[in-house]
Amino acid sequence: MWNVFEYPFVGIGIGLVTFIGLWIFRIVRPDKKRRWHYLVPLGIYIAAFALAYFVQTDKEKIFAAVNKGIAAFQEKNIEPIKEIIADDYADSQHSSKTYIVAYCQGLFETAAVEKVTFFSRQMEIENANAAFTFEAMVKFAEQSHIAQMGKAFLIVKAKLDFKKTPDKRWVITSSEILELDRNPINWNQLR
Repeated sequence: MWNVFEYPFVGIGIGLVTFIGLWIFRIVRPDKKRRWHYLVPLGIYIAAFALAYFVQTDKEKIFAAVNKGIAAFQEKNIEPIKEIIADDYADSQHSSKTYIVAYCQGLFETAAVEKVTFFSRQMEIENANAAFTFEAMVKFAEQSHIAQMGKAFLIVKAKLDFKKTPDKRWVITSSEILELDRNPINWNQLR
């Protein structure tokens, strides 16, 4: 079902139905028509956009965390990455948050990221856990070692596991590289 907190068009549809209903009511009962009747659909439109803008859903919070990580890679800033990684982080190659943060910091020079373009994004949220699987094209900056070796971009498919913290933030608990340039791969093969 459509979520009114994510999609303002649900509220716009409700407002439109209300407008049509009031218009028919004014035709059927002209003695009851009032000028303020048209303010009701307008109020619904405003409320729809306000809800979509001010209320952030879990899905939007996860996308915001991913975008924060991408921006941190583009700016070569490790602090935002530390904020979105859980203290109990572990994957098949990195046994702690310290190791994955050190790995990310090492990538800043080797694989300086200029732009990330998503091809597909799939999210599964269950209670306080979520899995975010995506495929994206990573364009490397010209000064990065990978770009200088002749590889200007890379298609990456990966899975990030998230958990919701008590303060309602979503942090990464695990990650797995699934494909590079459409070839299956995992963390152990990237040593």
